[in-house]
Amino acid sequence: MRLKSSLLILLFTVACLNIQAQDALSIVKKLDANLVKIKDKKVNVEMTMTNLKSGKEKIKKAELYQKGNSKKLFRYTYPESDAGISTLTLPNNEVYLYLPMFNKPKKITNMAESNAFNKSDFSINDMATSGYVNSFELTLMDPEGEDYKVLLIPKDEKSPYTKLVLHINKTYFYRDKIEFYTKSEMHKFALYHHIKVNGVWVADEVSMEDVKKNHKTTLKMSDIQVNKNLDDSIFTLENLVPSK
Repeated sequence: MRLKSSLLILLFTVACLNIQAQDALSIVKKLDANLVKIKDKKVNVEMTMTNLKSGKEKIKKAELYQKGNSKKLFRYTYPESDAGISTLTLPNNEVYLYLPMFNKPKKITNMAESNAFNKSDFSINDMATSGYVNSFELTLMDPEGEDYKVLLIPKDEKSPYTKLVLHINKTYFYRDKIEFYTKSEMHKFALYHHIKVNGVWVADEVSMEDVKKNHKTTLKMSDIQVNKNLDDSIFTLENLVPSK
């Protein structure tokens, strides 16, 4: 009798875990589907980097072009000392960095992708994030307020993070927050604000706070243009290097 009861408990537990996994999968699939609705995007970015201890701020400006989940060009325009510094993200996780002083694009290694991008709190890896379903093992957590919470375990062993906690809006299925963990400690977290442009939800403000460094970077997007059929020539190594 005890054996039968234990077996029933085991089967019930396995069934619950399968349902939970399926729920997490369906929720994150809806998020990924929303991300895919943005076929391409062009925005102007104002980046504010804040030392949360001293309150000291640095402001930089850039332009961002994106096509799908795998093509992205980010180019600084201000201040003059940073103007022209650029990154290009291409399919198959190829990332290139252009520094005007070298006048030649450099392919970024997996190790370098985890480093801070031009002293901000975003790594190149963070800025190249695409969909989640294929890159993570998913587990549904207890909800929090207006959000679903999903635990993400990277499938890539070279990931700089041991896990992520993704907060997904229950109504519109966009990201409200992402927590990034190294081992058991939260390393940093990102907060998102969205607006609707041409019928799709687009983040017009994203902040990343590094808990350990007590430092924060906020990206404010303006002149947001989506689904304008950007030309593929924008996302090339030739375009990464400014014409003389």
